[in-house]
Amino acid sequence: MQASLRGDGMAAVKFFALICFDDDTKIVLANIVEEGVAMLKNPFVLFCVLALNGCASNTPIPKSLGEGLSGYTYIPLDPFAVKTVPGDSCLETKAANGDHLLNSFPDNAVRMLVEQVDAGVTTSYGLIKASSKGAKYRVTVDYINADTVNERFYISAYWITPDGGEKDVNLNAPGVPREILNYRVKRRSLHEMDASKAAAAGPGEYNIPIYIGVGLRITANITDLSGNANVSGIGVLGVEADAKNVRGDLVVQTLGINGKSISAALPIQNELNRTTAQNAIVSVASIKALLYAGETIVWPRVVGLYLPLPGDKALVNAIISELSKERVSWSRPCSEAKKLP
Repeated sequence: MQASLRGDGMAAVKFFALICFDDDTKIVLANIVEEGVAMLKNPFVLFCVLALNGCASNTPIPKSLGEGLSGYTYIPLDPFAVKTVPGDSCLETKAANGDHLLNSFPDNAVRMLVEQVDAGVTTSYGLIKASSKGAKYRVTVDYINADTVNERFYISAYWITPDGGEKDVNLNAPGVPREILNYRVKRRSLHEMDASKAAAAGPGEYNIPIYIGVGLRITANITDLSGNANVSGIGVLGVEADAKNVRGDLVVQTLGINGKSISAALPIQNELNRTTAQNAIVSVASIKALLYAGETIVWPRVVGLYLPLPGDKALVNAIISELSKERVSWSRPCSEAKKLP
């Protein structure tokens, strides 16, 4: 049975590589397959890790500023602590304590975000597969095991007028130049308003999903040197760096995961090239395989949020600032309902 699973897993890996990658990238993946299988003994885990690379293509960068700054996307956050309370499925406080923490996270996901930062330090979000010369990008790939908490925010936007006043702007209006907007962001749980005051204040009320969990993150900070570099995935970026099309650095980070074996598995090189990209992907695979090991320490962390409205870096930073004023409360579910004696 094990041999059959191994053979089927290898077939899946080869098929994925065949349909998604160019010839240069396949050389990298061939090495990853050999080393990854040797380390993990599980091609299906390796298959999931290869998805971190993304399918390479040369789709043009979005031309519209509205497209580039549209929001409506997953935003990875530097992890910070949460307040854990028993969930509705736990009928007594001790019910959740006997479960492994990972059993309380119902969702697994691999998410990728490409951020383009221009000379004016304006960040746009989107899945960009081709770049422009001199442009700076941050490519983030997250593997997260998470639960979702919904936080409500009052959010409004305004411009500074020539006389120093403030003019309110409809956040959802098309064609609004985001780079000159300022934001008022208040977390509803910290700033309760009744309906009449909320209407008078003018902000919109938005429900923002916050991801609570643990995970692994690979981040590449790059500068395009050629004008046509492919930035569609970590493995692809390694190939582009060796071809002198981009330069940058690479960071592998754990989110709420620690332990002796975890620290040993983290790569220490940060220069971006084909080898470090390969090492980063294999490192994520090996750490993922250690998640349930007895010596692995896991803590719930805020790892990301979903931006459900048009916005830019200024809005995201305002939300993070308001979110960090008080720990997000996470109702930890039990793996199964517990009955009181």
